[in-house]
Amino acid sequence: MNKLKFKQNQILKLNNQTYLPFLIHNLPKKYHTFDTTQILKIKTIIYINTNNFNKKYINKYTSTLNYSNINKNNIK
Repeated sequence: MNKLKFKQNQILKLNNQTYLPFLIHNLPKKYHTFDTTQILKIKTIIYINTNNFNKKYINKYTSTLNYSNINKNNIK
């Protein structure tokens, strides 16, 4: 059993892979092209492996990521 580790801003670290959190209404445009093994869904948050994105997009997305927005929309 693998343990989930959440970094700052709900970023998930699992098996030395980093996953970015997305809410259903703000999924990336090319979401449908990603391999389904690279996508996780935990409650209402969808996590996508950073291998699917370029470095520039990752940096931009993490800098604009608002933890309170993700947290407030998450169903407990």
